[in-house]
Amino acid sequence: MVRAVKSHRVGQAMLDDGLVTPAYRAVVAFECGQCAKVIAPGALFSRQTRPAPVSAMVAPTTVPICIACRPLGLEDGGIAVDG
Repeated sequence: MVRAVKSHRVGQAMLDDGLVTPAYRAVVAFECGQCAKVIAPGALFSRQTRPAPVSAMVAPTTVPICIACRPLGLEDGGIAVDG
């Protein structure tokens, strides 16, 4: 089974707390896992692992997070913005 590509990793970005995280660019539109706004094709975003409920007995899920909810800093000290 072949899975459709929904995003591409474009490099590393820095979060507000100084941690480094992978940055992605959307290929198709999908919802932010935090605010439910649409992440448009071509937009930058990060991902966050959400723990599954203990009673669910399933693996944690990884959800996309838009740059409005989780700003991404660039190596030169700037802030990643789309558009």
